[in-house]
Amino acid sequence: MILPVFVMLIGAGAAFATKTADKAALKLADRQGYIYNFELEQCDMALTCSDQLGQVCTVDGAPSSQQVFGSAIGGEHPSTCDVTLYKKQ
Repeated sequence: MILPVFVMLIGAGAAFATKTADKAALKLADRQGYIYNFELEQCDMALTCSDQLGQVCTVDGAPSSQQVFGSAIGGEHPSTCDVTLYKKQ
C-alpha cells in the first residue's frame, strides 16, 4: 500500500523538476534586439539576440559596430532599450 503512494510521489516530483528546468531554459532564450532611433526618440526592431553571456550583440556581428539592446518593456517601438544582449550562439 505504501509503495504505490511512494511511486506516485516520485513521479510528481520528477514532473515538477522537468517543468522547472523548462522554465529555466526559457529564461536564457532568444530576445528581440533594438537600436535607438534618435530622430523618432524610440527603439526600432533590429535583430534577434540572446540572454546567454558571450560576445555583445551588434548590428552586423562585428565587435566595433553598433550595439543592439533589449527592452524590458518589449513591443514594436519601446521608448527605452537598455538591456545588454549577446550574440546568438
